[in-house]
Amino acid sequence: MTRFLTAALVAAVLTMAACGGTASPTTSVAGSASSSVAPAAQSSRAPAKINFHLPSRSTSYLPWYIAQEKGYFKEQSLTVEFVQANSTVGIDSLISGETQFTGAASAAMAALGRGAALKTVFIESARANYWLTTKPDIKTLADLRGKVIVTPSVGPGDTYYRLMAETLKKAGMDPTKDVKFIGGGSAGGGSGDVLVGAMVGGRADAMVGNILQRLAAESQGFVTIHSFAEDSADLQGGIATSTKLLSSQSDLVRAFLAAGVKGMRVMQADPETDLAVTLKYVQLSQDDARKAIDLVRPLMATDGLVSAQQRKDGLDSIRAGVELPDSVTAETAFDLGPLQDAIKAVDASGWKPLS
Repeated sequence: MTRFLTAALVAAVLTMAACGGTASPTTSVAGSASSSVAPAAQSSRAPAKINFHLPSRSTSYLPWYIAQEKGYFKEQSLTVEFVQANSTVGIDSLISGETQFTGAASAAMAALGRGAALKTVFIESARANYWLTTKPDIKTLADLRGKVIVTPSVGPGDTYYRLMAETLKKAGMDPTKDVKFIGGGSAGGGSGDVLVGAMVGGRADAMVGNILQRLAAESQGFVTIHSFAEDSADLQGGIATSTKLLSSQSDLVRAFLAAGVKGMRVMQADPETDLAVTLKYVQLSQDDARKAIDLVRPLMATDGLVSAQQRKDGLDSIRAGVELPDSVTAETAFDLGPLQDAIKAVDASGWKPLS
């Protein structure tokens, strides 16, 4: 059953019980012929409750929404609640033990640099899921010279700004002289997003946007001319937890990740389930939801596992915007051992996403 709660932990809590949510009247997750839940042996583990922090509702977390809707957490004797709050609140709650996992891995790495005992254990994508959308008369990066670009804020600490600045440098331009950046003050999405509003209102000629912002801008007649995934490393949809949980309840971590691995495989193999779950969890029209899934799916890492070089490149990308001590390395920031164990367990079970 799907529930929406208000809790002391955060101002807004998004809760979906792991027994499988009830789809809205216009969508059916379990009803799709290609998305029936494959029989699976129930876990012999004692039932456990997990609070899972997510900074937003986004396609970056679609594998976990799928795991919820398809009952993969329940198979592992887990009851999972999605707690929606900003990254600062989420990291604080992870450190205190009020939540067990967070979808704000980049913020977790920054906290690691301040001494927090956290590890990233899963990455949905090692490529930047952001796009450059412009007025129709702007066709190439060179056409941006003398133009105004809107990002949530101006400075290397803002991912949107950082990606755009680095791309301009690669194109032979000086981001401090050849274009003008303005801060829009939002990293959200949808038709009411202020980045899109800056474009519609004529205050900006171009914007860096996530998938929701891109689709909203395109619906207003703007065009997308560049994907930052083509030339920029990033860590998208990263999941982090505490070293305490990794050491004291490693079986719980592996069980949680096994459900996520199944969610990733369904996302790759079953477009109809992807669509139904996206429509339930992310505010998009059906047409935009299909577009979003088609754009995001090719950027996904296999099973949430990324290579050593991808981990290093992603961390370097974060380091460009956040001051991190030299002690924060790909070796200290990540622990993918439990994920590798979870992948082996899923493979050994014979489970298939479309069976």
